[in-house]
Amino acid sequence: MAGKRSYDDGCAAAFALDLIGERWALLVVRELMFGPKRFSDLKADLRTITPNVLTQRLEDLEVAGIITRRRLPPPAASSVYELTPWGRALEPVLVELGRWGAQSPALPQGRPISAASVVLSLRTLFDPTIAGDAALRLSLVLDGMPFSARVCDGEFEVAAHQHDDNADAEVVTEASTLDSLLFNSADLDRAIAEKDFRLTGDRGAFERFLSWFPLPVEDNTAAG
Repeated sequence: MAGKRSYDDGCAAAFALDLIGERWALLVVRELMFGPKRFSDLKADLRTITPNVLTQRLEDLEVAGIITRRRLPPPAASSVYELTPWGRALEPVLVELGRWGAQSPALPQGRPISAASVVLSLRTLFDPTIAGDAALRLSLVLDGMPFSARVCDGEFEVAAHQHDDNADAEVVTEASTLDSLLFNSADLDRAIAEKDFRLTGDRGAFERFLSWFPLPVEDNTAAG
């Protein structure tokens, strides 16, 4: 990381920003939160990053000990990047940063979004008071990437690269479509009519699922 600018400040938060404060760095971490990815996968998910910038961010994060690189065995024989345990500990940071940003009335709507970002938003915004004692299992395939989601006893769990054969419903779609259904009041009937959306199993269960992730309301209450 030679040549990188530093805040030259003794605060641990300033040091953390030295490590992950460069543009794109934290989004690279976000994309690796659900498992390893190849360079080409990261480039596809971070649509507007240039190859040179992505290469530099990966090098910086690897030197910092936030990610690691390993070679897959044949026949894949390609390199993947993944978070170290210390890097994975950034998930609560991403969750709270997302929760804070979602409170803004200026939050952009309708922009492209990755599968990792949508699933992380599920972890961020799940409201157990709305879900109550409901029990539900859901399979999601977003941009070709499978996830299994489970709600039980007020707890929400989601895992990548897994398919739940006993799920109540399965949805296969683009990440941006699910994002629109969750947060932009998109119409489910219209989504189902589109070629890029497939819902099998219990439609009612999926509709209930969509209602358990409300956007937070900005708190403008003044202290005193």
